[in-house]
Formats: sequence, structure tokens, C-alpha cells
Amino acid sequence: MLDPSILSSVHALETPFPAGSEITCGNPLCSASFKPGGIAISPKRFCSDPCKQQASLLRRVAKILEALSDDQAIQTLRRMR
Repeated sequence: MLDPSILSSVHALETPFPAGSEITCGNPLCSASFKPGGIAISPKRFCSDPCKQQASLLRRVAKILEALSDDQAIQTLRRMR
């Protein structure tokens, strides 16, 4: 039989953030704060799945538009509305 006292150490997750701290969502368009979670190797960076998806889209669009000047990029985005 497994000793139940060992489970607390098995289920303890270490995070790279101090206890009681809050972090801001990794989406540059979101300012939500939340308690950090997840394991140290893959900490939670976004407040929600939609924010995570939006940040991913922003990174991809930025990569596509990086060859354009700022004015060209803005004009291109405005034409897409």
C-alpha cells in the first residue's frame, strides 16, 4: 500500500513565482492579472484560452507585416476591416 503522506510531495508543483504573487496576461492587448500556476517548466502565461489564441494571432500577423514600413502595415490592416 502507498503511504498517503508521500502524496503531498508528489502533487506539490513548483512555480517560478513567489507565493501570493500575481502576473499580467501575456497578451499585449489584455491587462488582466491572475495568480500564477502550472509547473515551472511551463508556467501559465495567459488569463484564458481566447487571450492565448489572440496573442498567437498577433505574433503571426507581426511576422507577416515585418517586411512593411509602419505606414504600409497600418494601411494594410485598415483595408482588412
